[in-house]
Amino acid sequence: MEGRSKASALFIQLLWRLASDYRRARRIHRVLDNAAVHSSRKTRRVLAQLGRRFVLHFLPPYCPQGNRIERVWLDLHANVTRNHRCRTMDRLMARMHAYLAARSAHRSASPSLRRADLRRSA
Repeated sequence: MEGRSKASALFIQLLWRLASDYRRARRIHRVLDNAAVHSSRKTRRVLAQLGRRFVLHFLPPYCPQGNRIERVWLDLHANVTRNHRCRTMDRLMARMHAYLAARSAHRSASPSLRRADLRRSA
């Protein structure tokens, strides 16, 4: 899900989408970090509405060895978002999508493999 900010509403939108996409699933397991949006009052109300369909598994506060996605976010931040010069959020999102596509295509964490792909998206 994409949004202008990390807010409970964005996470709730994801929960409803998952519930819709996986209608037949009795349980949907989500592994989460400890972002406030994952346990806000709004989120808890929606989870109560959804019954016991969602099982949330919270990772330790910072655990890159237990949460590999942390390494991806660190690499994304180092190569795309830190000190970017994009004038609009749409441009920054385009660069982020190009980074993720290039990273997936190369199946590697090496930033040097993606620099050319990122320049093409600029």
